[in-house]
Amino acid sequence: MFHKLRLRLALINLGIIALLFLLLIGGSYFLATHEMEKRLEFMPPRLAADVISGKISGSQRGELPPHLFYAKTDEAGAVTKTSNLPPFGYERLQFLVPEALKTVKQKGFISLEENEYFYFKASLPDHQGTLIIFEDITREQNTLHILLATLSVTGIVCLALSLFGSLFMADRAMVPIQTAWQQQKDFLADASHELRTPLAVIQTNLEVVRENQTATVSSQDKWLKNIQEETVCMTKLVNSLLFLAQADSRQQLLVRNDFPLGQMVAAAAETFRPLAASRGITLDVSVETGIRYYGDEPKIRQLIGILLDNAIRHTPPGGKIRVQLEQSKSAVMLIVADSGEGISSEYLAKIFERFYQVDQSRAKGGAGLGLSIAKWIVESHQGTIHAASELGVGTIFSILLPLSGNQTRAV
Repeated sequence: MFHKLRLRLALINLGIIALLFLLLIGGSYFLATHEMEKRLEFMPPRLAADVISGKISGSQRGELPPHLFYAKTDEAGAVTKTSNLPPFGYERLQFLVPEALKTVKQKGFISLEENEYFYFKASLPDHQGTLIIFEDITREQNTLHILLATLSVTGIVCLALSLFGSLFMADRAMVPIQTAWQQQKDFLADASHELRTPLAVIQTNLEVVRENQTATVSSQDKWLKNIQEETVCMTKLVNSLLFLAQADSRQQLLVRNDFPLGQMVAAAAETFRPLAASRGITLDVSVETGIRYYGDEPKIRQLIGILLDNAIRHTPPGGKIRVQLEQSKSAVMLIVADSGEGISSEYLAKIFERFYQVDQSRAKGGAGLGLSIAKWIVESHQGTIHAASELGVGTIFSILLPLSGNQTRAV
């Protein structure tokens, strides 16, 4: 599929370039021909008028350009007078005059051997005969042919180079397409895997409950609680998938307003304190007072929740989590640090990818979507998120959110 698409992109690009070259070659040749025809429309009639009026006799050298000459004929077509002719002029005149007289056109072109001549006929006074102006346009025609040949050869060479260039650019264009296609396949595979696990647990527990239809509800509480937990897990996963799908389609918009960021961070962290305490984890919150921020408050709260949930899941009993918020002149810095197991440097760059989990056993209770959502929230506020970690020491997430004129410090 990608090979055909690559070839199609290259051919489309090559076709556009070929059309442009064709227009360039045709346009250049047309303009050059048009300029020559304009000159032929002007010069021979003017010369004929000067010859008939006697201003130019044409008998002296230098009176006419070497490529111009004329012949006067009587009513029978016999040549009665000529201008000073170029070398071999008389021999050619014996052919050119009859050819010009036998046509009814006032002007036209005559080919003689390898030469091309333009003729213009004018009647002499009192119908005494015909004046025929001849111009040797061989050099101009050769120039036009050379121009056409040069442009054609140049066009063919450029088209050949364009073909390689088009294939190269098609390859470059295919990279994000292939990446997006692979990400979509991975996304569907990972989403199916994540949904299949809670569904399998729910189905298994339901089968246990159905096998004991005479038992009381309280005696089945263990299995029902398992079903409830997996339902909650699956609901969170579906909501995360919906969030990312809306973000990808640009339907996930920010609703900005000015709010007390410091108070919100402190309140959001406090909601996690009971969970941290139940797991023997110390939660330390250090927030500068009076910090205000202009942004989407619910999504910033969601960001803090994601980072704290991630920290609690990866911090062992007896560990410590630190939440810190401070403000500079141009930005606010949010830090969420834990003393968990840490992340190896080879995995650190991938943790913001969707469904990516360092713990491949998926035993930590997450689906690998939280940090992807966190990154989207930060970047949609024109901020940056950075992770630093050391195995056995812990992980630090640093979020930098830039301030604008709408973001101030309360006094």
